[in-house]
Amino acid sequence: MTLILDHASSRRASASRPVHEAFRLAGALFRRLGALIAAEIDRRQTMQLLEFDARALRDMGISHADVEGALLTPIDRKPSYTLAARRAEARRAEREQALEAAAALRD
Repeated sequence: MTLILDHASSRRASASRPVHEAFRLAGALFRRLGALIAAEIDRRQTMQLLEFDARALRDMGISHADVEGALLTPIDRKPSYTLAARRAEARRAEREQALEAAAALRD
């Protein structure tokens, strides 16, 4: 019985590993770049809220200070997410105050 080894296939497997790694790194780079671009677009759209007057922003449940604070987030994060989180926190606080006021009236 004779054993024949095919060394060409083992070379192909080891040669494809760096190529695969290069494609994986390129994909990660493009995903990161896409996230940065999306964050920059979001930042520019959030900056447009500063053009609204205080009354319009109050109707939305935010203030100029909230928008300015959201714009201080790191460049790779979307400021609108920070703004939405602040608004949700304010709503929770308003709800808690309303519940406390209702409880105080009952007592």
